[in-house]
Amino acid sequence: MEQIFTASETLAKIQKALFKGAGLDAASRLEGDERRDFILSQVDRLLTKKKGYPLLALWLSDQFWTADPGRTPMFKTDPLLTPQGLQTLTDREKRRLQLIKEIAGICHDLGLHYEFDLADAFGVKGGFRVSNRRLVEWLTETKYECIAMHTAYIMKKYATGEYAERNYQPAQDALAELFSGEYGELVRDPDYTDMPPRIYVKTIINELQRIERHWQRGRKLKLRPDVVMLHDEIYSFVPLRFDKDVLQAAQALYDYMDKELCGRLLVEEYDENLSWSEQPESVKRAASEIMGRFAQKVREVRSEYLGEGWVDDDSLAFAYLLAHAQNCGFGIWREEETL
Repeated sequence: MEQIFTASETLAKIQKALFKGAGLDAASRLEGDERRDFILSQVDRLLTKKKGYPLLALWLSDQFWTADPGRTPMFKTDPLLTPQGLQTLTDREKRRLQLIKEIAGICHDLGLHYEFDLADAFGVKGGFRVSNRRLVEWLTETKYECIAMHTAYIMKKYATGEYAERNYQPAQDALAELFSGEYGELVRDPDYTDMPPRIYVKTIINELQRIERHWQRGRKLKLRPDVVMLHDEIYSFVPLRFDKDVLQAAQALYDYMDKELCGRLLVEEYDENLSWSEQPESVKRAASEIMGRFAQKVREVRSEYLGEGWVDDDSLAFAYLLAHAQNCGFGIWREEETL
């Protein structure tokens, strides 16, 4: 028969397991920066890897919430989360519980790599983008190195998702396959790396800043987003600078896609409720002809502006361009936008 613990017993179990000697009673009365500093010190300690996984941080998180965004209660009858259970606690116990929940909340989001409120957690306004200079400063200077690693990984994770949503494949792949030459390993989940925390954070921040600077240069040149992406797709990666000949090739492809391709795959027989394999043969045949003409245009542009070794038919660059053209064919186009 399952043993049922009271709220006080459950709280005592958590305190004994994770916070023995931490001074929770005194800390539970702290406010402002002092309280935040105590919370971060505990989170950083609990995030420290144990056999390649932040076991303590996630164990604490699991005492309250599932591994879902938004902190869904793990158990509806958890005495530490129900009004009935909370009524049985003393004021001192309630203060300690509130402090533990604040620690557990950050452990949940950092350990599972979800975005969280930076202002509450770090005293830093803004979001998880590398353009948030205060966040970048905090991550590179903080003494809480485990927290910095997990936060940097969240930045990488969500930037990768944003690039995927924008169909910007060179940048998406650059982050997904980010490699540290110094340590000879891919920059993956911080729980499975031997890279020192500060090097790990710096590697991610540097790459995010490099891509951001590339787009800033594109803004100065007043380039449209699709021209920038076509330029980088021709390279098959995000380069350090814009090349005049490659930009000419990108502009030529842009002009062709804008005039001859945009929306053309949405033929009358196309049914958006069907998968591609279920589409009528007339739809597939039209798509094959349209994409075939685009592929030939790429070869013509390659010959005119680029040269041998660029955008071979079996190259990653060629695949990037075809994927971009297909999106354009289905109406995903930003011809009126600038960076």
